[in-house]
Amino acid sequence: DFIGNWELSNAFTKEMLSYMNNDVLPMGYTAGRPATGWFGDKDANYVWVIMLVMAVIFALCSITFESLRLPLAVIITIPISFIGSFLTFGLSGLTFDQGGFAAFIMLCGITVNAGIYLIMAFKDWLYVSIDPAKAYLRAFDSKIWPSSLTILSTVLGLLPFLSDGPQEVFWFDFAIGTISGLIFSIIAILLYLPVFSLPNVKDIISKM
Repeated sequence: DFIGNWELSNAFTKEMLSYMNNDVLPMGYTAGRPATGWFGDKDANYVWVIMLVMAVIFALCSITFESLRLPLAVIITIPISFIGSFLTFGLSGLTFDQGGFAAFIMLCGITVNAGIYLIMAFKDWLYVSIDPAKAYLRAFDSKIWPSSLTILSTVLGLLPFLSDGPQEVFWFDFAIGTISGLIFSIIAILLYLPVFSLPNVKDIISKM
């Protein structure tokens, strides 16, 4: 139960394993470290927490939108935003730990925020516009700037946490995971949200 960042913990574990195997254990016995990865015992608990958060969001949106298709369109944006975090940690070789999972929780809230704004405005415009494509375009035009400013302000607010570098494991991973996820959430809002929100996405494409 080492209390410290991952680099120090890894170095300490290797040192203790070498000491046990070379100086303490008799022949035929070997000390090892338990396998850790994305879905270890503790990580599995974090995954269930994320799934619970998504389920609660879906239930609340279903009640608010009085629909099952529209909340699903909002929930779809969450795993798309996760792609940004996965790519960042996978390609950069950074350590994914509690900070990364905290970033996922953060993304669950911020990503659906923009989607909820758009869908609520979309439903309001549907009452005055028969054409769903025109209603969505008007909702998009009125809500895209507030949603973009929310994402931009969050990214700017997390930039100071990057100044300490990877040595500050939790906050650095939290900041880099959230920022990369928010960037991908823009793609989800622009491309995937209308695909799952509109009955016929060809209508909106032809009017753009």
